[in-house]
Formats: sequence, C-alpha cells, structure tokens
Amino acid sequence: MTWLMTESSTPGRSSLPASGASGQTRTADPEIACATQNTKGQYYFLAADHLINLFEESKRMERDTMLLTTFVRARKLLDTIPSGFPVPEIGLDPDGEVAFDWIRRDRTMVSVSIGPEGDPSYAAGLADGTAYGYVRWADRFPGALRDLLRRLYHPE
Repeated sequence: MTWLMTESSTPGRSSLPASGASGQTRTADPEIACATQNTKGQYYFLAADHLINLFEESKRMERDTMLLTTFVRARKLLDTIPSGFPVPEIGLDPDGEVAFDWIRRDRTMVSVSIGPEGDPSYAAGLADGTAYGYVRWADRFPGALRDLLRRLYHPE
C-alpha cells in the first residue's frame, strides 16, 4: 500500500491520512475511535505504519527533516499512549519534530511535539482552559499528558 503526503489541518505541517484497513479514509470522530479501538488495536498499527511512512517520505524530500533519533523517540512515545484514548493524528513539523495531535470536533485539542532530544513540548486548548509547556519523559507516558487527554475526552 502506498501512502501519499497530504497537508494536515495544521498550517506548515505534513501528515499522512488516517485510514482504515480497507484503505478508505477513517471518520475523524475521536469519540467513536475511542469507543471502538484502544491504542493497541487496529488504529494503533495504522498510526505506527503512518509514522514509518512519514519518516521514509521525509528522507525522499529535498531536505532531510526527520532524524532517525526523532523517529525512534516518536515511536516510543506512540507505543506508550495509554489504552482508552484514540490514536492521534501524526504529522511532521517544518523543524523536523514529530507532532501528535488529538483534535475533537468542538475544536478542543492536545498537541505534543517530540524532537531528537530534550523533553516533549505540549499545547492544549480545552473546554476548561489552556495549557502548554514541556513534560519530562523517559519510558512511560507522562502523567501530565494523560491528565490532559483525560480532560479532553472525559471532561467532568
């Protein structure tokens, strides 16, 4: 299966389309995705495949934007996303960082960017306010990001 680069909903960022097993574009309804697939289900494997393809496509572009260390760190972060949350849209920022975006229909969102070194940065626009900064990350999904995703998908 061949994936083509598409423009994401975020200006300046390239991403790969989220597709189902049939190759049809999946509905962009994170609530349905969350209810039907956890991150280790079908959509997780498609997201991992998207990340690989995005890395390979960045190598074919005029400028080599995604470093191997960035790819490895992004894959590790993807692997640690807790079950119960939808798989994010994955994109490549112009500076070579990989972005994970969780966007709901009501335009609330959480975005996490990870580069070849340092702590991942995040920005969130939630119903109850905004948040941004950096999170410490080693091998487990950061608790602060888990809390932001919980506020995004399971507001009280």
